[in-house]
Amino acid sequence: MGYRVNRFFIIGVIATMPLFFGAVQTRVWAVYAGVMMCVFLVDWWQGNTDLEFLKSPLLIFSAGIFLVFTFLQVVPVPLEVMELLSPVRRLLLARAYELTGQSEGWQSLSYDWQASFAWWVFLGSLTLFARVVYRYVGRTRNLILLVKVMFGVALFEALYGLVQALIPTLGVLWADINAYMGNSRGTFINRNHFAGYVEMVWPLGLGLIAAMAHAWTGEGHGNVHGVKRFKNFLSSDRLGLQLFLWAALLFILLALLFSKSRAGITGAFIGLVAFIALAHAGEKRFSRPAWVMMGAGFAFLLFYGNVIGLDELIGRFMALEEGAGSRTDIWRDSLMIIKDHPLGIGLQSYEQVMPVYNSLGPPGIKFTHAHNDYLELLAEAGWPGFLALVGGFYVFLGRSIWKIKKYGKDIDAERFFIGIGACCGLISIAFHSLFDFNLQIPSNLLYFVVLVVILRSCLWNRG
Repeated sequence: MGYRVNRFFIIGVIATMPLFFGAVQTRVWAVYAGVMMCVFLVDWWQGNTDLEFLKSPLLIFSAGIFLVFTFLQVVPVPLEVMELLSPVRRLLLARAYELTGQSEGWQSLSYDWQASFAWWVFLGSLTLFARVVYRYVGRTRNLILLVKVMFGVALFEALYGLVQALIPTLGVLWADINAYMGNSRGTFINRNHFAGYVEMVWPLGLGLIAAMAHAWTGEGHGNVHGVKRFKNFLSSDRLGLQLFLWAALLFILLALLFSKSRAGITGAFIGLVAFIALAHAGEKRFSRPAWVMMGAGFAFLLFYGNVIGLDELIGRFMALEEGAGSRTDIWRDSLMIIKDHPLGIGLQSYEQVMPVYNSLGPPGIKFTHAHNDYLELLAEAGWPGFLALVGGFYVFLGRSIWKIKKYGKDIDAERFFIGIGACCGLISIAFHSLFDFNLQIPSNLLYFVVLVVILRSCLWNRG
């Protein structure tokens, strides 16, 4: 009974978090943090989860160092110590005390320690929740169910997004926001965050489809003639499901196109190229029916994309970002924050610090994010937190690709294709993060972590 309840909450958290505007409101992601923590504690109390995972060297180096260091950022220290850790922060505090007439006291490195600690609790809960998900997807049946749920939610988001593209006056649920009208964005406020969400999920769907095609066409069972494999595919009693999944995938990709997110579309294309390359590296090549279906799908996207209208999308790709307040201006100012605060300004403190460094942005405009996940993480977590987390992620990604090449042919087809789908979703969002702040969106961060868990479960259990 307890296992069923936990399974319900695992699926429930992953399925519903994107639906509430990506859980961007503090009260929403705080509730999810509590639910994820409870799921872990219940699982641990039942004896299903232990703390052995904390002994993983890569986890200790990456998430462990990051969480410890960012927690220390919220711990108050004497101003004499602050002088050594962050001279600029110490100077600003001295000026503030002088203006207010208050006596000097202990302060933290974080400019907003309450916001930093709250987000730190969310990240800690997400880390513990990842352990429960890892145990859950250890069974292939559970893994496929989770992927189907994630794919189903993405299909709902995509269909809603296509309606938004067709009816420009349609907003997002009950939110009274006029931005991005006429663009696909599902239940997300920002089209770029919708695109980031989609580009993480759609390769999982492709992986599920490829695994089914691999099994139903007789691929991998001797040198069966291509025509024979195609006949097996057409005579399969699951052909209807295969075609439905293909249609769903195409609608998801069409919605991505009409988000008009340049980085999101480019990231998805990079993910597709990576999927094909990794499938070949793992010696599980696509069957001819799969290539035929992909070709037909590409034609579908071009045809219906042209019906809805691709002119504006092409125009966005041709346009260059110019003027005050462009991404390059924000990045330039963010680099100044990093230069003055090598140990960081604290998680979720970018919004408080950026106005001081906003040298070129329009007056009255308040930039809440750096539009670059790497720069924002570096500004907030400092060099120690940044190197630990980003370095650990890329080591993990590199070793995963190596394992695909070395052990791919020996891995079960379902786990192999879903695993490389997760890998390609991570590659896509890693690219997109150069131009946006998708991983500051709680639901997108959750999906990022779930992809890491799926990749680890599918491809790291050998060698």
